[in-house]
Amino acid sequence: MKIGKRILLGLVAVCALFLGIIYFWGYKFNIYLVPPSPQKYVRVALKNMDELGLFTDSKEWVETKKKTIEETSHAKNYAETIPFLQKAIKVAGGKHSFIEHEEDISKRSITKYIKPKAEIEGNTLILTIPEFTGNDSQASDYANFLESSLHKNNYNGVIVDLRGNRGGDLSPMVLGLSPLLPDGTLFTYVDKSSHSKPVELQNGEINSGGSSTKVSDNKKIKKAPIAVLIDNNTGSSGELTALCFKGIPNVKFLGSDSAGYTSANQTVYLYDGSTLQITSAFVKDRTNNIYKNFPISPDIQTNNAKSSAIEWIKSQIK
Repeated sequence: MKIGKRILLGLVAVCALFLGIIYFWGYKFNIYLVPPSPQKYVRVALKNMDELGLFTDSKEWVETKKKTIEETSHAKNYAETIPFLQKAIKVAGGKHSFIEHEEDISKRSITKYIKPKAEIEGNTLILTIPEFTGNDSQASDYANFLESSLHKNNYNGVIVDLRGNRGGDLSPMVLGLSPLLPDGTLFTYVDKSSHSKPVELQNGEINSGGSSTKVSDNKKIKKAPIAVLIDNNTGSSGELTALCFKGIPNVKFLGSDSAGYTSANQTVYLYDGSTLQITSAFVKDRTNNIYKNFPISPDIQTNNAKSSAIEWIKSQIK
């Protein structure tokens, strides 16, 4: 009996410990013993913003947290808290941070896949790089189309057209262009504690945390002059794709200033299926220039980016 009691007490202790862990830290994994109240929902969201947001050391954030708790103290459901949390997340993480509802996530998952384009104009290969949101199969199609276009066509120079690319999954964009990029660190994420995490390209793979895409041929293309086109609609992952080319000697940026969403978001899932997209890191390029949601400025400001790029490439051919 004594052994049986000890086993029973041990099981009770383990269960109590497990329940305690869920009670105090379950929010980190979106696990709850009972559905959280709207007020608990708000506190969990604010705690995640506090831990991850780049601007949570400010007096404004301290005041915003207090005000958000007060404004939602009588909320009867989660939906009533969202407008206040939307304001709070902009203070915690800046302009790139936002809350995405479950229904918006579902709509995004069925967004029409836009395939990149490859055209030859004169002796220049023009690659149009649209934003990417799609499944793994589409990511593979996207990346391998770009890679094969780089290896199968004859050309003297390449235009990488990122105008209008608002972002999405970084991996297929960068891997498709990987024959133009040297292996190694492409850029580095830097958080509010100055901790660094390099994004690296190696043997046709990238550690960006996006889709698990690979390209069939990662043989490098050297010496060809590369013109990268950007505009004020080049944002987020579109900008990060452009930054992969910063510091490469045979590259020139043309167009206008980018949108200025040069940062990384971390996704946190809330109880109702909504997500916090919290900006948790800025970006440092291979020249050690840090972008804190600053736009990328082109080397050549022009309203006729493609024509100017073709002329620049011609000037580089010897």
